[in-house]
Amino acid sequence: MLAAHRPMVTVVECVTAGTARQRRWFGVVAVLTVLLAGGLASGGAALAAERSQERLAVQAMNMYQAGVTNAITDEVEHYADTLGDIAAAITTQPGLTDTQFQAMTAQLNTARLPGSSAINFVVPSSDQDVPATQALWRARGSTGLSPYRTGADTQHAFVVLSRTIAGSTPARGRDLNEIGETADTLRIARETGSFTLSRAHILLRDRTLPPSQQQMSFTLAVPILGARSATGAVNLRGWVTMGVRGGDFLIHTLQDQARGAVQVSLNDPQDGSEKPIAEVRPAPAVDRSDLVRSATFEVGHHPWRLELRPTTRLLSANGRQAGLFTLLVGLLVTVLLGVLVAVLAGARTKAMNQVDQATAALREDIKRRQEVEAELNVLAFTDQLTGLANRGLFYDRVAHALSTHLRSGDRFAVIFIDLDGFKQVNDELGHGAGDVVLQQVAARLRGCVRDGDTVARFGGDEFAVIAERITAPADVHATAERIVAAVREPIEVGGLTRPAVTASVGVALNRPGDSADDILREADLAMYTAKTTGKSRHVLAGESKGPV
Repeated sequence: MLAAHRPMVTVVECVTAGTARQRRWFGVVAVLTVLLAGGLASGGAALAAERSQERLAVQAMNMYQAGVTNAITDEVEHYADTLGDIAAAITTQPGLTDTQFQAMTAQLNTARLPGSSAINFVVPSSDQDVPATQALWRARGSTGLSPYRTGADTQHAFVVLSRTIAGSTPARGRDLNEIGETADTLRIARETGSFTLSRAHILLRDRTLPPSQQQMSFTLAVPILGARSATGAVNLRGWVTMGVRGGDFLIHTLQDQARGAVQVSLNDPQDGSEKPIAEVRPAPAVDRSDLVRSATFEVGHHPWRLELRPTTRLLSANGRQAGLFTLLVGLLVTVLLGVLVAVLAGARTKAMNQVDQATAALREDIKRRQEVEAELNVLAFTDQLTGLANRGLFYDRVAHALSTHLRSGDRFAVIFIDLDGFKQVNDELGHGAGDVVLQQVAARLRGCVRDGDTVARFGGDEFAVIAERITAPADVHATAERIVAAVREPIEVGGLTRPAVTASVGVALNRPGDSADDILREADLAMYTAKTTGKSRHVLAGESKGPV
């Protein structure tokens, strides 16, 4: 009998052993599956987070490039406008004296013109005219006038009146043609009849300073043109010049733009090489060639090249470690789940609940990061001061409007708005008051258009509007008039209600075959026409009746 039962016991043991092996293999397979799935999910989440942060870093560098370039060109234009105002004032004074010149320039200081050293009135002279020129300007009050220098070159450019801004020694009597960079600048200003900027150089008055205190600088010049001669040639009365130290200029210009997130270097391309003007290094740079941004632009008939490099501060602000953090968290969760599955292989339901909970937590973490990414995307396309769309978003909206209106046959308008008198608000009341004006103007522009229209701030004191579904030109005339009237209304600034600014408005309607650049350029030209024909008005591009 015992012998008869042996085969049955062997079968049971085999079945039991087989079941045990199956359970062990099931546990092993379950653990491996969890580890594999968790590792893949963690890697995928980390890769998605890393790519998201890379996109944000690229967008941030693009915004910094545009913002810094615009800030530098706007600041140079501010300096040029100041010199132009002084040149215009000198034109009205045929018998200009030193006292009058000092009064014209009394309000200029380094707070308004950071990096500036002195304002000079420069006159041309030949060798034979030197004594008469010297006697004339000494008689007009330039008592500190040093003896003029003469040389082989019969043409000179002498400083006859000078007002020091940064505490340097007055330059009266110096021949600016001694400096090759300045001589070229005066020549170009004379030939073009417009504002000119020199190549980078060390200012003559700074060359006596220790090398550690010297800064690479540049000179700005505006010609003063008199009446035409009998032959039709324009008589050159002289130039207004100003030397600007590059380091002080760049630091001031970038204090509201770079925010310490990028390294900025401003360079002067010369004869196939580059001469550094100034650089700002708020934090160590990161070796990321894909994020380096470079732009060459022209100011005052002279090219400048700008280079921006990301810093550790920028990448830290953009969550550079987000991908690694996500991966580590995901792997940690995966390992814990693997241990749980191995320990609780017999309690499958409970283990699966733990997996579901952990997976839900991981998905919630991914969702939260996606929400953060969406918020950062909004910030990337929104002007922080006014809450309006920025230049990049506005350009995309124009391109989209061209596509949709072409299919439907409808028309839309692009409206450019430039504030008249905004510079005076900043100069008289400060940048804080200027920000208040920009915010109130933004609110008024929203109230002048429909809900479906787009209002954007282009930068500085420039705004733009897309007015969609225009049935007739009269509609856009009415919208532009509302904008001009709304901006003209008094604004409360610094506790006082005053008529702060007006608006010069340019309007362009879309036409078949137009690109986004075409319609933006037409609106900009129309705005310029409005500004040069009286301001506080609007002009519709291509309309025969002219400014309204």
